[in-house]
Amino acid sequence: MFERRRTILKMLTAGGVWMTAASWGVARAQSRRAPANEERKPEPPTIAASSDLQPLLAEIVGGFEAETGMKPRIALGTARYFYSQILAGAPFEMFLSSDEALVTQLVDADRTEGRGDVYAIGRLAFYVPSESPLKADNFLGDIRSALRDGRLQRFAIADPVADSYGRLAEEALRRKLVWEEIQPLLAIGSDVTHTAQIAISGAVQGALVAYSQAGQLMVARGGKCSLVSDTLCAPLRERMVLLKNAGDTARRFYRYMLSDRTKTILKRYGFLIPAG
Repeated sequence: MFERRRTILKMLTAGGVWMTAASWGVARAQSRRAPANEERKPEPPTIAASSDLQPLLAEIVGGFEAETGMKPRIALGTARYFYSQILAGAPFEMFLSSDEALVTQLVDADRTEGRGDVYAIGRLAFYVPSESPLKADNFLGDIRSALRDGRLQRFAIADPVADSYGRLAEEALRRKLVWEEIQPLLAIGSDVTHTAQIAISGAVQGALVAYSQAGQLMVARGGKCSLVSDTLCAPLRERMVLLKNAGDTARRFYRYMLSDRTKTILKRYGFLIPAG
């Protein structure tokens, strides 16, 4: 399974249909500056996706392209960033959000076609690199102990304001009654993918990340990853929706996200599939 994920990582860094939220903004600006008389090729639709899907979207898009011959572009970033961009008129055609509430707000703002579907349930994980003195456990018990005895020096989470998994991390740490104590030791990632990169760099002794990233982290650096108990933070209902200007490729990709093949991939990366 880890060898498959090495291949996925290479696909993600190979270019082509992939971009971060920031690079999507640069590409749009360059497109607007193009001469009016310059002939443009039709651009593939851009789909906004929360970054917890980064480890597996290359596999999903690859299967979709093999089946349909169509290739959407994927912009990865935080759900809240894309929510703001969509409200501001960004020409996305589909939104894969890790925060169901943001989709509901877009529905209320009349920016979507229908209410969308919950396609996966995302969960938080506690990652500990192989050389760390911390122990990975489902209830984060060793974090409190390590704060008391000085073993914990640096810890990574995603930005709780910007990223859904950062919000879960704050919720879990507050329920363990260590939120105030751990504040000076936090390394804050801009999103959950950046948080995983911080963990891979060796700059921290532990991190709270998306469970979908567990295999990626262990391939890159070794260590252990434990699923955080639902008693500490509620799982994320991840909802997708077509936006008002959705074209045929986006519509077909939406249906593909609900297919059995995609569900199998999601489950392999640790997502739960909602009943029905």
